[in-house]
Amino acid sequence: MNIGVAYENGRIAGNLGDCRTFLIVSAEDGNPTGKRLAAVEGGNTTDLIKMVSMEKVDVLICGALGLALRNALEMIGVLLVPGCEGAAEEAVAKFLVGEKQGDPTLLEIGREEDPDDPMACMHDCAKCAGCGPIEILRQIPAEEAGE
Repeated sequence: MNIGVAYENGRIAGNLGDCRTFLIVSAEDGNPTGKRLAAVEGGNTTDLIKMVSMEKVDVLICGALGLALRNALEMIGVLLVPGCEGAAEEAVAKFLVGEKQGDPTLLEIGREEDPDDPMACMHDCAKCAGCGPIEILRQIPAEEAGE
Protein backbone atom coordinates (compact mmCIF):
# COMPACT_ATOMS: atom_id res chain seq x y z
CA MET A 1 0.00 0.00 0.00
CA ASN A 2 1.20 3.51 -0.78
CA ILE A 3 0.02 6.36 1.43
CA GLY A 4 0.44 9.88 0.10
CA VAL A 5 0.43 12.99 2.26
CA ALA A 6 0.12 16.54 0.93
CA TYR A 7 3.43 17.78 2.33
CA GLU A 8 4.83 21.17 3.31
CA ASN A 9 7.81 21.55 5.65
CA GLY A 10 7.13 18.25 7.42
CA ARG A 11 3.46 19.05 7.95
CA ILE A 12 0.23 18.33 6.11
CA ALA A 13 -0.33 21.06 3.53
CA GLY A 14 -3.44 23.14 4.11
CA ASN A 15 -4.82 22.92 0.57
CA LEU A 16 -4.34 19.84 -1.60
CA GLY A 17 -4.81 21.71 -4.87
CA ASP A 18 -1.92 24.06 -4.10
CA CYS A 19 0.44 21.34 -2.89
CA ARG A 20 3.42 20.46 -5.10
CA THR A 21 5.28 18.03 -2.81
CA PHE A 22 3.99 14.77 -1.37
CA LEU A 23 5.35 12.36 1.19
CA ILE A 24 4.83 8.84 -0.13
CA VAL A 25 5.02 6.10 2.50
CA SER A 26 5.00 2.45 1.46
CA ALA A 27 3.46 0.10 4.00
CA GLU A 28 2.96 -3.61 4.36
CA ASP A 29 0.94 -5.37 7.06
CA GLY A 30 0.36 -2.05 8.83
CA ASN A 31 4.06 -1.18 9.04
CA PRO A 32 5.91 1.47 7.03
CA THR A 33 8.53 -0.06 4.73
CA GLY A 34 9.86 3.06 3.03
CA LYS A 35 9.28 6.73 2.40
CA ARG A 36 10.19 9.27 -0.23
CA LEU A 37 9.21 12.73 -1.41
CA ALA A 38 7.51 13.09 -4.79
CA ALA A 39 7.09 16.37 -6.65
CA VAL A 40 4.24 17.40 -8.90
CA GLU A 41 5.74 18.38 -12.25
CA GLY A 42 3.63 21.23 -13.57
CA GLY A 43 1.16 23.46 -11.88
CA ASN A 44 -2.32 22.19 -12.53
CA THR A 45 -4.74 19.64 -11.14
CA THR A 46 -4.13 17.17 -13.97
CA ASP A 47 -0.41 17.13 -13.11
CA LEU A 48 -1.25 16.39 -9.47
CA ILE A 49 -3.57 13.54 -10.44
CA LYS A 50 -0.97 12.15 -12.83
CA MET A 51 1.67 12.10 -10.06
CA VAL A 52 -0.73 10.39 -7.64
CA SER A 53 -1.51 7.76 -10.26
CA MET A 54 2.10 7.19 -11.30
CA GLU A 55 3.17 6.84 -7.65
CA LYS A 56 0.35 4.29 -7.22
CA VAL A 57 -1.06 6.13 -4.19
CA ASP A 58 -3.87 4.15 -2.53
CA VAL A 59 -4.64 6.58 0.30
CA LEU A 60 -4.20 10.35 0.31
CA ILE A 61 -4.07 12.29 3.57
CA CYS A 62 -4.67 16.00 3.08
CA GLY A 63 -6.12 19.23 4.40
CA ALA A 64 -8.81 20.95 2.36
CA LEU A 65 -9.60 20.00 -1.23
CA GLY A 66 -11.96 21.15 -3.94
CA LEU A 67 -14.82 19.20 -5.42
CA ALA A 68 -13.31 18.66 -8.88
CA LEU A 69 -10.06 17.33 -7.42
CA ARG A 70 -11.96 15.14 -4.99
CA ASN A 71 -14.04 13.66 -7.79
CA ALA A 72 -11.01 13.03 -10.00
CA LEU A 73 -9.10 11.27 -7.21
CA GLU A 74 -12.09 9.12 -6.35
CA MET A 75 -12.45 8.20 -10.04
CA ILE A 76 -8.95 6.73 -10.04
CA GLY A 77 -9.64 4.80 -6.83
CA VAL A 78 -7.81 6.88 -4.22
CA LEU A 79 -9.16 6.73 -0.65
CA LEU A 80 -9.21 10.30 0.70
CA VAL A 81 -8.57 11.28 4.32
CA PRO A 82 -9.35 15.03 4.23
CA GLY A 83 -9.35 17.75 6.86
CA CYS A 84 -6.11 16.62 8.47
CA GLU A 85 -3.45 18.84 9.98
CA GLY A 86 -0.22 18.41 11.89
CA ALA A 87 2.92 16.37 11.27
CA ALA A 88 2.80 14.32 8.06
CA GLU A 89 4.55 11.23 9.42
CA GLU A 90 2.34 11.19 12.52
CA ALA A 91 -0.74 11.23 10.28
CA VAL A 92 0.55 8.17 8.43
CA ALA A 93 1.22 6.37 11.72
CA LYS A 94 -2.33 7.16 12.89
CA PHE A 95 -3.78 5.86 9.63
CA LEU A 96 -1.81 2.62 9.85
CA VAL A 97 -3.22 1.83 13.31
CA GLY A 98 -6.76 2.80 12.29
CA GLU A 99 -6.96 5.95 14.39
CA LYS A 100 -9.59 8.37 13.14
CA GLN A 101 -8.34 11.75 12.03
CA GLY A 102 -9.31 14.67 9.87
CA ASP A 103 -12.80 15.72 8.94
CA PRO A 104 -14.64 13.17 6.80
CA THR A 105 -17.60 15.56 6.47
CA LEU A 106 -15.54 17.39 3.84
CA LEU A 107 -16.46 14.51 1.54
CA GLU A 108 -20.18 14.69 2.32
CA ILE A 109 -21.49 16.93 -0.41
CA GLY A 110 -25.16 16.71 -1.22
CA ARG A 111 -25.56 15.85 -4.87
CA GLU A 112 -28.65 16.64 -6.85
CA GLU A 113 -29.70 14.45 -9.75
CA ASP A 114 -28.99 16.47 -12.89
CA PRO A 115 -29.50 14.75 -16.25
CA ASP A 116 -27.27 17.41 -17.84
CA ASP A 117 -24.39 16.47 -15.53
CA PRO A 118 -23.66 12.81 -16.30
CA MET A 119 -20.37 12.81 -14.37
CA ALA A 120 -22.04 14.30 -11.27
CA CYS A 121 -19.23 16.84 -11.03
CA MET A 122 -21.66 19.62 -10.18
CA HIS A 123 -20.04 22.14 -12.51
CA ASP A 124 -20.66 23.02 -16.14
CA CYS A 125 -17.56 21.44 -17.64
CA ALA A 126 -19.03 18.00 -16.92
CA LYS A 127 -21.47 18.49 -19.77
CA CYS A 128 -18.57 17.78 -22.10
CA ALA A 129 -17.05 15.17 -19.72
CA GLY A 130 -13.97 17.40 -19.54
CA CYS A 131 -13.04 16.22 -16.07
CA GLY A 132 -14.17 12.66 -16.48
CA PRO A 133 -11.97 9.60 -16.14
CA ILE A 134 -11.21 9.43 -19.87
CA GLU A 135 -9.69 12.91 -19.90
CA ILE A 136 -7.68 12.15 -16.78
CA LEU A 137 -6.41 8.83 -18.08
CA ARG A 138 -5.43 10.40 -21.41
CA GLN A 139 -2.89 12.45 -19.48
CA ILE A 140 -1.18 9.33 -18.11
CA PRO A 141 0.89 7.29 -20.57
CA ALA A 142 -0.38 3.68 -20.56
CA GLU A 143 3.00 2.14 -19.75
CA GLU A 144 3.41 4.46 -16.75
CA ALA A 145 -0.11 3.80 -15.49
CA GLY A 146 0.61 0.08 -15.20
CA GLU A 147 -1.49 -1.02 -18.17
